[in-house]
Amino acid sequence: MAYFQCNFFSPTLCFNTDINVIIPTPNSDEILNHKKSDYLSDGAKFQVLYLLHGAYGDYSDWMRLTSIEKYAQEHKLAVVMPSASNSFYQNMYRGSDYMTYILDELPAFVNSLFPISRKRENTFVAGLSMGGYGALKMAFEKPEQYAACASLSGAVDFTGIVKAIENGEISGPFRWNHIFEHPEAVEGSDADLFALARKRITEGRTLPRIFQTCGTEDFIYPQNVHAHQVFEEIGLDLTYEEHPGIHDWDYWDTHIRRVIEWLPLANDSVRE
Repeated sequence: MAYFQCNFFSPTLCFNTDINVIIPTPNSDEILNHKKSDYLSDGAKFQVLYLLHGAYGDYSDWMRLTSIEKYAQEHKLAVVMPSASNSFYQNMYRGSDYMTYILDELPAFVNSLFPISRKRENTFVAGLSMGGYGALKMAFEKPEQYAACASLSGAVDFTGIVKAIENGEISGPFRWNHIFEHPEAVEGSDADLFALARKRITEGRTLPRIFQTCGTEDFIYPQNVHAHQVFEEIGLDLTYEEHPGIHDWDYWDTHIRRVIEWLPLANDSVRE
């Protein structure tokens, strides 16, 4: 893989921000073992996974704490990893427009620099915890932009998470009055994934395929079980898995590999 760390000014955020990007390139293992290594040819493009961090994290987490580079190389998948602070991937009431940045500005930026496909069938988004919510939020906001999305231990039952934090059942770094003008009115709004999914279906728009996984000992497991039930009731194209595990990088390292295997991948470069 080719590994890029980019620092650039974002007009949407109004400050410099960082991303990690990995692009499949022929490596020594492929050469020495006579594997296919001609995929980086003139005009080649790669399928891309936008991979989101969780609360307390940043763009570097996935590279430092998992083997995402190895897994992506196996499937010839480009991966883009941005930062979004503790914004819950929202356009914040008192803060920056993180959803607009990641949904609109970031794809335009990386597509201008890297050999990444622009087609819906080649574009995916996934994340862990807060990023699991962010991945589904992005996919539901612009379903025509993503073929598939995945949540690992995600805060996908958003109103349930907000209530659990407010009740002291779980902890979180979020200042809801900075993220939302009216935190008490989140349920039923576009920040509520259940409401947003129903809204898109009413509009006649096709939502991407969804992968949802959570550890059975995870503190966020009850909310994931509830979200699974609601997504099934809504009629979404959902693959749901639960396995022994807690809210940690051992679980996410194991299951991001499973997500990549689940994605509709070409396992080679593609053509526009």
